[in-house]
Order: sequence, then structure tokens, then C-alpha cells
Amino acid sequence: MKNVLKAMFMHSQVGSWVGKIPGVPQFYARTVWSKRMNPFFGLYGSFEDAERAATDLNHVGWNDEGIARVLVHEETHEAPQPFQTSQFAVLLWLSKLLKSGSTVLDIGGAGGIFYEICTRYDLLSMPLRWHVVDMPETVKRGIARHEELKSTMITFGTDLAEAPMSSIMLMLGVIQYLPDPLGEKGPGVLESVETLPSHIFVNKVSLTDDGEIWTIQNYITTATPYRFFSRKKFMAYFESHGYRLRDRWLVPEISVSIPFHPERTLSCLEGFYFERQPEAQTQ
Repeated sequence: MKNVLKAMFMHSQVGSWVGKIPGVPQFYARTVWSKRMNPFFGLYGSFEDAERAATDLNHVGWNDEGIARVLVHEETHEAPQPFQTSQFAVLLWLSKLLKSGSTVLDIGGAGGIFYEICTRYDLLSMPLRWHVVDMPETVKRGIARHEELKSTMITFGTDLAEAPMSSIMLMLGVIQYLPDPLGEKGPGVLESVETLPSHIFVNKVSLTDDGEIWTIQNYITTATPYRFFSRKKFMAYFESHGYRLRDRWLVPEISVSIPFHPERTLSCLEGFYFERQPEAQTQ
């Protein structure tokens, strides 16, 4: 019965009708959504609108001790975490691109999750630098973890503008949470780094051809705005900085369903590899 009701609210026109009943969405948000991990709620026209709505329902933002505990492993000898299908595409390309002296800028890399995955698959045998930029609570735990692991090639910071120059940029599940990643109101991600990297990997992105929107995602202890990007605007941002699309893949392990809005269901997310064109690198 639970799965039937979920399908009705998430994926059928019934959900749209129920969502128009005064008070029902708010009741759902407080009694169901706020007590679950990872669900989505509501449609909003901007990051700020979504943030205001989230404030009424939960603590807002990623700089949260509870989130940091989830994202950063604490045991130095934990069993390998389950591998996500879309990570193979990134690993395959990194196996070709990483070389001695490389610097990887890992935006939203938590406690070095992907660094540890690359270590598991023996991709970091050569000397290089891996720098993670994330929230202060997460960075604090990441530093402690890698001190315990005696990791020698990973560093952490909280300010993208102070990150080292890199040849490879990773955004493996973070860009949809950023307030202004495409530089529409101020500096975007690529305007905030000292030098543009030659290679950019973006994973777990929600794209739409039907008008971009924001929703809210809940993590029990906190909630945060989450963006469905306009596909055209998303691609144009990287192209305008001299990048061409080198590869793309689907992310079947993640889907997005928003209660009372079945028209916004995404059965999977997407991932991209952008390479800066040689003529752009000389400019």
C-alpha cells in the first residue's frame, strides 16, 4: 500500500490534484518529508525562494555536523562503500588523465570520498595533489580522517578562490546545490578559480528542457535548495569558457521525484566531461 500511495503522489495526475488541496502539501512536508532522508519537496523560482521555504521546515545548509558525519567516514579501516554506476565513467577518464604532478580540484568532495575511491583502484600511485573544497564542518572531519590515514597527497580548504591551480576539476554531485554556479548574479564556479582547468567532470546533474526550477532536498538534520538546470543554459556556460563536451553518461542510480508534481519526475540524472579547447587555453 505504501508503494501504491507513493506512486500516486509522485508519478500520477492524482498527485497533482491532491497537491492543490489547501494545507495538504504543508501537512505532508511536516509529517513525512521532514522525517526522511533525501526526499524532495516543492517547486520554486529561485535559490532564494527555495531557501526561504526550507527555513520554515528545517535547519538550512550544508555546514552541519550531522551532514558531516554522514559524508565523512570516521573509521580508518572501513569496508569499501557501495560503488555507484556513474562513478565508473569518471574513473575511466581519470585513469587516462592523471599523471605525475597533476593537481585535482575536488569541489564538494566531502572528506575525500573520490580520492579514496581512486586510491582503492590504484590510480594515485604517482605523486600528485588532490585538493578538496567543502564546508567547514566537513573539512574539519576530512582533515582528521586523512591525518589518521596518513594520506600525503590530499589537502582541504573552504574557499574556492584560494584553491590551487588545477588541471582537473571535479564536481561530482555538488553543482545543483550551489547558489550561483553559472555566474548569473556574480562570479560562477569558473570565474572563482585562478586558472581554468583543462578538464572538468560534472556528475549527478538534474537537467530539464522544460524551464528550470528549484526544489528542496531534506537530510533529516538540514534541508537545502536543489536546482533543475536548463540544459541549454548549463551547456552554454561551459562552452562560453572555451570547453567542448567530450563525453556524457546517464546516472541510473539516482532519480528525482517531487510529491504533487509528477511532471517534474526524472528517472535518472546525467554526467559530463568537458575538455578545454587548445585555442582557448592559449588565450
